[in-house]
Amino acid sequence: MQNLESLQFEELKSKLELRFGETHSLQNYYSQFINRKQRFGENIASLGSDIERLSQLAYPECPDTVRDKIACAQFVSALSDGFVKRTLQMEGKTSLREAIERGKAIKLIQENYFQYKKKSNLNFGRKQESQIEKNNGESEGNKFNGKRFKKLPVNQNFEGRKNNKECWECGKEGHFRSECPGKAGNKE
Repeated sequence: MQNLESLQFEELKSKLELRFGETHSLQNYYSQFINRKQRFGENIASLGSDIERLSQLAYPECPDTVRDKIACAQFVSALSDGFVKRTLQMEGKTSLREAIERGKAIKLIQENYFQYKKKSNLNFGRKQESQIEKNNGESEGNKFNGKRFKKLPVNQNFEGRKNNKECWECGKEGHFRSECPGKAGNKE
């Protein structure tokens, strides 16, 4: 390493600019901008505002419309929710503000849907429980661990059940589709 006292003013100035100057800052902001990803628990609005801030720092000389398109593309790629990301990509948003608003709307719809689905599943479970409680007075022969089962006659074996089956090919009883006499493969 060189002795700082032996450096000329111009050399010292260029070394300091290289280390702490605007060029270094631009590269640092650009690196932060392209590597920015949505953090766990971070909402879409705060991600969008940070992307906008970093785009202004990374591209200070760029026209606003171009910078907005670049920021929008980076915002979409920075999203952690794959559904919101794909939806925005398919819609082809080019404005950062529009992409942020649309992303918030999609996320809200998605959260409401999952809450509705969760609530309806809970209600379905309660209905099943009340049905089981209602059926507790019925004979124990039709139930197993609180669930109802159809009681089959004891003397009915496989052959007897086979003869009661309806063929899916011709609609007649007494055989399976694979054994159907009317099937094209069985006609000789």
